[in-house]
Amino acid sequence: MLDVKNAEKLHGHLGPFLVIGVKMARMAKKALNLNQANQWDLRVFAELPLETPFSCILDGIQATTRCTVGNRRLKIRNSNGNMTAVFKSRNKILKVRVKPHLVKTLRQQLLEGVSNEKLAWALANTPEDQMFDVETDKSAAP
Repeated sequence: MLDVKNAEKLHGHLGPFLVIGVKMARMAKKALNLNQANQWDLRVFAELPLETPFSCILDGIQATTRCTVGNRRLKIRNSNGNMTAVFKSRNKILKVRVKPHLVKTLRQQLLEGVSNEKLAWALANTPEDQMFDVETDKSAAP
């Protein structure tokens, strides 16, 4: 899984919330039909708790989409628990929300001492529909 390895290189280590960001972004790129030529149309608005480990999602998104805070294609807002990313490209929008039960399960496993890397690879192989609630709006204005 090249996207995960690239994100790990950027982020500095492998963890479950980094993989969540990678999978959110990969799903959005596929749903919005993004490729090398039109990927620069993508904008991302992420709302999540701005504290580790949750903020690691941002590095997964950045590594996978090339939308960054620096190029101003990634906007971020702090939340009290909600973890959502809205991906916009031209007139298409994909809203991806991390399922709350997934976060609860990850927190518990981390407290029990399960390694970040083990959880990350488990998530890398988990179907997206078990991780995210997704909404699309193909008619929305950018």
